[in-house]
Amino acid sequence: MMKTTTKKARLNASHLLLWALLLCPLGANAGNKHTIATTQSLLQANSHPYFINAYSLKERETLQSLYQLNEYQLLWFSVKHPVQTINQLLNLYANAPTQGLIAADYAYIKLEKQWHTLQKSKPSLAQFLAFDTALSLTFLRYLNDLHDGRVPPERQNFYLKPKSAIDLVSKIYTAIKTGSVFELAQNMEPKLHPYQQLKIALKKYRHLNAQFKEPVHFNFDRTLRPGDWSTQVGKLQNYLNSLNSPSLTPKIETNQNTKTNNTYTGSVVTKVRNLQADYNLKSDGVIGKQTLELLNTPLSKRIEQIELSMERLRWLPDQPSGPFILVNIPAFQLWAYNTDKAKNDSLHMKVIVGKSYADDKDEDKKSSLQTPIFSGNISYLVFRPYWNIPYSILTEEILPLLERDPIYLERNDLEIVANFSHQAAPLPSTPGNIKQLYSKKLHLRQRPGRKNALGHIKFMFPNNYNIYLHDTPGTSLFSRTKRDFSHGCIRVENPSALALFTLRNNSGWTEQKIADAMYSDAPSIVDLEQKIPVLIFYSTALATQSRISFYPDIYDHDSTLSIAIAERSQGLAAH
Repeated sequence: MMKTTTKKARLNASHLLLWALLLCPLGANAGNKHTIATTQSLLQANSHPYFINAYSLKERETLQSLYQLNEYQLLWFSVKHPVQTINQLLNLYANAPTQGLIAADYAYIKLEKQWHTLQKSKPSLAQFLAFDTALSLTFLRYLNDLHDGRVPPERQNFYLKPKSAIDLVSKIYTAIKTGSVFELAQNMEPKLHPYQQLKIALKKYRHLNAQFKEPVHFNFDRTLRPGDWSTQVGKLQNYLNSLNSPSLTPKIETNQNTKTNNTYTGSVVTKVRNLQADYNLKSDGVIGKQTLELLNTPLSKRIEQIELSMERLRWLPDQPSGPFILVNIPAFQLWAYNTDKAKNDSLHMKVIVGKSYADDKDEDKKSSLQTPIFSGNISYLVFRPYWNIPYSILTEEILPLLERDPIYLERNDLEIVANFSHQAAPLPSTPGNIKQLYSKKLHLRQRPGRKNALGHIKFMFPNNYNIYLHDTPGTSLFSRTKRDFSHGCIRVENPSALALFTLRNNSGWTEQKIADAMYSDAPSIVDLEQKIPVLIFYSTALATQSRISFYPDIYDHDSTLSIAIAERSQGLAAH
């Protein structure tokens, strides 16, 4: 039966190709003017016959250039092995979810049906061209989505270094002609290590989710502590074993409820502690409200977090060679490392980021307190810095306190100045000078010292948001698991280690010299011999070879991106 079906499929394909060649002979000659005119008319229309909504201008121009290369003839049917090449493309679309993409965005079902219909009929030239150009349009969309992402980052208020432009016309044309559609897709896929690790994790979590007939749910009668007994401990052990399995297709085990299995102790406690550490919770093995919520988060939610994180990683260009600093806001973590050196040449520390809330629930104020997402280059360090107080903090926080406490400025090492230069002389705190603070004619700053909000050093990467990394006197806040306490700038846990990392190419800067500068009598500025790229990023899922960590969506960026992707998919719907 299989041999008969295969033979019939081959006959249908051969018949279709012969029919295509009769309708559309290659070569732009006088007898072929009708084909050229039909193709040009189709490509100049506002929309494609297969899709509800119009092309984008860029899509239409790209398709016109692509078919111009092929003299406005059928593109997918003019190659040596068209059936194989078309099937290869449709297979890419079918497997789009492995990349965190949506097969329907590329009209997969519509194209599959049309492909089978074409092979069983005698299509007209218009039908051939509609199918051929639909393949080209969806392939263009797939490659753009895979390489650059589906939603422009700036629409999500992510202001990142743009990726280099790619000539997709020539790449697509060559891939079709050489039957290397799959290879082109592989080349367009992000090579960033975090992306590849999330792709692996996505496969594993999809497999796990498919194995459970219903979402995993734990319901302990009370807080479960190491040594306690519960009938759900065996179930918990099996669930954590599956999450921690190195296999991409782990098998869910089931154990009988024995007394040994139901005592919360040993390896299951260790696994819970590791899980808590991965999620920025207190790693004590105690299953309270937060840990229970973590365990009961559906795997489908984790899959969505992975997919959204992969989308954001598509927005990033390849990492430059050399030192690099990454801050992941929802993880409250900073990593500093060399992209071209061994793994042990790295630095990792906690950070404090901008608030995810506003006391008065004002949405504009809430957004203004959040740390923005952008990239830059650290170009200089300031030791023993002044804190030049922003006008918003001055008017909303400090001046109201000053009105109630006349000596507030003196008690907090604050001084009035005409400008923010290091040489600016402090002015007396007279009522007249204080009045000019309200009108921005004078400014307020905090002197270097133990009370200074910036601590002993700040790391400057000039940007439009007045955001920088800095030390802090409030080190107790680093013990918190959720660390969103700042007005937007980023406080670092180990500023001296970060200074040593950033000054590695500046001759003579040892740990001792850095300590001396941090506790000197006056401010000093040190320009870096080599600027260091820094990325302030937002990803609620990060994976390594051994595990994956998920983080809370503190700024609701996941929710916003998910809505944008859904709206975009609606706009790509096929008839």
